[in-house]
Amino acid sequence: MLIAELKPEHCERILSELTDRFGFDKKIFNSFEFYRTKDNVYACTKGAIELAKGIAGVQDLGFAFARFGVNLKITTNIIQLIGRFAKKNFVTLNNREARQFIAGEDINLEKEQSTAINGFVIVRFGNDNLGVGFLRDKNLKNLLPGAKQLPTI
Repeated sequence: MLIAELKPEHCERILSELTDRFGFDKKIFNSFEFYRTKDNVYACTKGAIELAKGIAGVQDLGFAFARFGVNLKITTNIIQLIGRFAKKNFVTLNNREARQFIAGEDINLEKEQSTAINGFVIVRFGNDNLGVGFLRDKNLKNLLPGAKQLPTI
C-alpha cells in the first residue's frame, strides 16, 4: 500500500466538518498529518509519512481517525484521545447508562442530558470519553466497536 499524505483541500474539508460538528479548535490537529485509504482516514505524527517512505515494507501508520460513509464518522480512538476538547454535541451518561453503553447497548435517554443535535455525538461519563454514538431524538445508538465493549458488571 502506498502511504501518501492527504491532499490539503481534503484535509481542510474533513477538519472543517469535525470542527463544525464538535466545536474543536483546529489547532489540536496541528501535530497530526493524515492519509487516506479507500474508506478511512488515518492520523499519524507529523513527519511520519515522509520517514516511512524510506523504510521498506511499511503498510500503515498511526491510527484510524475517521471513516467515510453517508457522513464522516470520527473513530472511538480519536475521541478517546481528543474528545475532551469538544465544545458541543456530546452526551453525558449516568453510571447505569455508562455501564450499558460499555456493554454495547443502545441507550434511551430518560431526560435531556445534553444540548447535542441529532447525528454523531461524543459519549461521556464524568471526565471520560467512552466513544461515539448516533443520537436521534432521545435514542442513542451505540457505535462502540465490539473489541472495546465489556460485559455488563
